[in-house]
Amino acid sequence: MICLRVKVFSGISALLEMKKTTHCNCKSGCHSRRCQCLKNNEPCGDECGCTNCENPLNGVDIEGLSTCAIQNIKQYKLLTKEDLEKKYELPCGCEEVALKHVLKGYTCKGCEDLFWYSFCWNQVVQDSCTWHCEICGTCRDWREWHCEVCNKCTYGVTLPCEHCGNTEGVFV
Repeated sequence: MICLRVKVFSGISALLEMKKTTHCNCKSGCHSRRCQCLKNNEPCGDECGCTNCENPLNGVDIEGLSTCAIQNIKQYKLLTKEDLEKKYELPCGCEEVALKHVLKGYTCKGCEDLFWYSFCWNQVVQDSCTWHCEICGTCRDWREWHCEVCNKCTYGVTLPCEHCGNTEGVFV
């Protein structure tokens, strides 16, 4: 299967060189998306002025994790050793791989496509066919795009937004 990537903030590729760019001063524990660090998919750091920090990304090696894994960090943290050893057949059909290998992206030895685990869909997905919308917080098919006008994802990269009719962002 050959797919084109329309959005570049999908899967693994957007997070390969992640550096701390945000600092917060939260007084409410950093456990909601109001925290600038959490909103930017980053743990809080020493530079932050937050109190009673409960950022779920703290203490987790998030480098290389997909946006989906980061936004579903509570599910990620609940994975057991048994879960990590469970084998999944790659969508290409070339091989079976343990979950621990696809969490940070896995390049198939047979077809050389990149795959990662979607917590939204509970399955291994092909990076070039799937992306995770950071705004909506869910994985999407490559043919979908996020409308900046109505703030919803919509189907059809060459079609106007099905919710509001907007055509900005349409792939032509």
